[in-house]
Amino acid sequence: MAGKPLWRRAFDGVDRRIAGPVEAAARSETFGDVLTLAVRLQRRVERQVEKRTRRALHLVNLPTATDVRRLQEQVAALRRELRALEEDRR
Repeated sequence: MAGKPLWRRAFDGVDRRIAGPVEAAARSETFGDVLTLAVRLQRRVERQVEKRTRRALHLVNLPTATDVRRLQEQVAALRRELRALEEDRR
């Protein structure tokens, strides 16, 4: 241990003291419940932000990511159709 830098020895000392309680808390049912609620809340907030952003973009006549993705899909479909028509002409 004497060969390790001071910062590493300090880190290892703190880690040894708190690792057990932190691991026990992470395995608890309460932690799982809180984590589940946090993920659900995050998804809800993301949906609300996306909804409001989409409205704001449409108000100023700008496309959203969904609009662009839909157009990309349409262009890809047109390219496939064009390739098929070109192959039929040969």
